[in-house]
Amino acid sequence: MIPLAHIRGHIAVARDRVGRLATLAGAAALTAGAFVPDPFPFTGLAALGTAAYGALWAWTLPPGRLRDTAAALYLTPSITMGVIATVERVIHGPTWWQLVADAAWAAAVWWLRPARTARILAGREPHLTEEAIRAAREAAAAAGQAGVQHPMSVWWAQRVAVEGGVAPGTALVDVEQTGPKALRAVIRTTVDGTPVPVISIPHLSALLRWPEEEITVSPVPGRGADERRLTVGQAAADSGDLFERWTQHIAPKGMPGTVITSIRTVDVGSDGGITFDKEGSR
Repeated sequence: MIPLAHIRGHIAVARDRVGRLATLAGAAALTAGAFVPDPFPFTGLAALGTAAYGALWAWTLPPGRLRDTAAALYLTPSITMGVIATVERVIHGPTWWQLVADAAWAAAVWWLRPARTARILAGREPHLTEEAIRAAREAAAAAGQAGVQHPMSVWWAQRVAVEGGVAPGTALVDVEQTGPKALRAVIRTTVDGTPVPVISIPHLSALLRWPEEEITVSPVPGRGADERRLTVGQAAADSGDLFERWTQHIAPKGMPGTVITSIRTVDVGSDGGITFDKEGSR
């Protein structure tokens, strides 16, 4: 099952890039229109189409001040673009103030992002709401107070947990080196009540530049779905506890569906050993 948060992250990234490209295209069309009148029909149609989409999008929101504000933000770039293009068509240029108006329009739309701001106000960008940002900051602060800012944790936050990344909304904690070229850690979500998303091993392998067969993401015994165990590389023979070795190496091949529930130590030569329970869901 593909996590919705992961899909929303990819959609947000794609929408951001399309918005940037549209801004550059609009700036180029306005600049060209200041010199020749030929681009005006295309610029006018683009502004009209964008305004129509913004009006339709705003119509889907509940009536009220919020919808009016979001609609105004969404319509402002297209309306101002149409006005500037029309003025350039009527008053043949180029003139210095036409070029200044084109540059001001491009800079304002590029930096202020009115359409994106409208989606945030309307709650259509859940990852960018104040609550989500505050929760992420609190999780990061808690991680720093807990002393988990391992270099691998920092790398994870910068490359893996970013919006649109392999595991958005997560943090890497309890990092432990289990061998010369091996480590073990816990992947934890940064938003309460949210499970760790399904992590693509091939994508993580490409980021780490590490063989896929030496990367595993598995449940943490006794923990909820908001935590997952990450294992990279081959642990040294004398490191790693028996619970983990059973889960990673013995159970999948020899006794699937079993976990160790307790360990009883005995004298050498006497009967006894490991006891385990059958659990069909694990």
